[in-house]
Amino acid sequence: MKPSLPLLALVLLPGLVPAQTVTVTTDDDLIDIDPWSATVADLPGPDGLVSFSEAMIATNRTAGHQTIGFAIPQSDWNLQFLYPGRAVLTSLSGYYWNATDEVTIDGTTQTAFTGDTNPDGNEVAIYGFGLDISLSADRCTLLGFDHAAVTVGGSFGLVDGNTEMNITVYGGSGSTIRGNTGGTIKLDRSSDNLVVGNTVTRVRVLGWASAGQPARNNRIGGPLPGDRNFITGYGTWSGEGYPSGTTVQLADTVGVRIENNWIGTTPDGLSQGSQASTVGIGFEGDNRDALIRDNRIAGILGHGTGPHWYGALVGWGILVSGSGAGIDILGNTIGLDANGQPLLGSVWGIDVGNPVTHASTVSDIRIGGPLPGEGNVVAGHLQNGVTVGRDVPQVRLQGTTIYANGALGIDLVPTGYGYGVTPNDPLDLDTGGNGLQNFPVIRSAAVEGAGTRVRGALDTSPLGQFSLEFFASPEAHASGHGEGEQSLGATTVTTDGAGHAAFDLLLPVGAPPGWVVAATATLEPLGATSEFSQSVAVDGISLALLGDLVRGSSVDLEVTGALAGEAVWFLSSLAGTGSGPCVSQLGGLCLDLLAPIRTLGAATAGAGGVATHSGTVPPNAPLVDVHLQAVIRRGLGGQESVKSGAVTGTIR
Repeated sequence: MKPSLPLLALVLLPGLVPAQTVTVTTDDDLIDIDPWSATVADLPGPDGLVSFSEAMIATNRTAGHQTIGFAIPQSDWNLQFLYPGRAVLTSLSGYYWNATDEVTIDGTTQTAFTGDTNPDGNEVAIYGFGLDISLSADRCTLLGFDHAAVTVGGSFGLVDGNTEMNITVYGGSGSTIRGNTGGTIKLDRSSDNLVVGNTVTRVRVLGWASAGQPARNNRIGGPLPGDRNFITGYGTWSGEGYPSGTTVQLADTVGVRIENNWIGTTPDGLSQGSQASTVGIGFEGDNRDALIRDNRIAGILGHGTGPHWYGALVGWGILVSGSGAGIDILGNTIGLDANGQPLLGSVWGIDVGNPVTHASTVSDIRIGGPLPGEGNVVAGHLQNGVTVGRDVPQVRLQGTTIYANGALGIDLVPTGYGYGVTPNDPLDLDTGGNGLQNFPVIRSAAVEGAGTRVRGALDTSPLGQFSLEFFASPEAHASGHGEGEQSLGATTVTTDGAGHAAFDLLLPVGAPPGWVVAATATLEPLGATSEFSQSVAVDGISLALLGDLVRGSSVDLEVTGALAGEAVWFLSSLAGTGSGPCVSQLGGLCLDLLAPIRTLGAATAGAGGVATHSGTVPPNAPLVDVHLQAVIRRGLGGQESVKSGAVTGTIR
């Protein structure tokens, strides 16, 4: 490519001409100019027409950046039975359709010439086996084509606003693929490209690591609404009827960023995009420093067909195979439709190193994080929410809610292979995915004020630091081990020389009574997270004031969530709410009422867990706020006692 020159130089230097527009006037592939020497000045040829091949020949041999426009009379259009409403370019070989000097090829000029004759797309199409446009020079642009293919071989190219396209970027760097519709966008051994605002069936980012040509720093999507790509799903069926296809394929990449895309669904996010697509985002080869952020990945569920795979279901939301390090999966929803419902799950949610079909040794994988917006949602899958293969050393799960999956929420695969809950072992010496990190054991969980009190222990490797994360779900999983629909909070513990660490903590988020709580443990600083612990039901009570506090009138206090036959004590304070006294008879449970505190009475909970205390407001009671709370003494020495939240009423 010739070096760029300032505009003044273009004006003053002899032999150079300013940028020009060449207009194509026929869709036939006629060439009556010298293909080896003709320039823009030689157009048109003796026939008075300009074909697309002639325009390419001339602009390639004319200095400066030209524009190729189109003004093909509608009366001359061919192949209308195939592509109605379009000027259809044809060629025996397309030999001259290769831009070797920078050029803008602008199909929107045909629309300006004849009007919007194709309501489904643009007005310039290409017909012919294997025909495509090649942009081999730097700084080339393609606009406004329909049913065509383009290969960008230079750098800093732009492919914008085309319809029903297949787009390849091969080599080079810094190109932008924007606002197109069609089939496949492929970045092949190319770096620093931007792919935004497209609606296509698949995207492929391919490098060649063994030859020192990884695909570096490509971005698919971005943080703005207009950056989002709708990548609806790609797949085919074998002759036996087996579905297969990866919608976003990442192979031998460095620093790829997949952000804010909808992957696997129709553009409205409510239906499956392809019944043959089996992988939403697939990692192959060696991938490093990848960021998968804020995407909706759903509808990835391949349906087998006849003759031999009818009724089979195959699918992974995210599938990590191969080698590499540093994959961050943050802020995505995997299995949710656009309404937030877990109705578009796969067979497997996130699978890192499937030991049978897609082995992996990738390290340093983060699924979620501690900051707002970094947690994922993994829900609605037929098998596991997250699977960690036997050869994968460190997958950190943090801030990610996992629920409504058919098998385990998190499954660590042992060295000997096998799915299902892996029991804890003494000192945590077993091997497999994430080192088969032991999970915590929760002894009890109870509502306490606005939070949740959890007690239990972690028994694992000695003298280690571990992050514990706690979750609540409406009901226990069939395995007895948890999933986690709601995050409750986290803490850090250090094990002693025997590998033991007890915990007794008040989590900041209250789990609804009747839900269950489960926990995970993550070895620090490695970042290897356990399976979910066994679920423990939340014991909790709720206090309600039934009616107004009126002098001389009766009023009822009602507690729900108690166990049948339990004694519920009702307390009051005129001093206010806050950090109240801790009561030894209640195992040190600290009240939310300020002293002095008065006991109003007790009531026994019935079969439905409801206890009611009836009383009368004294006729001469002061017109002040009254603060109320209920408590239940449980466990040896009251160690598992529970309390309601404080309720305030005003006497009038």
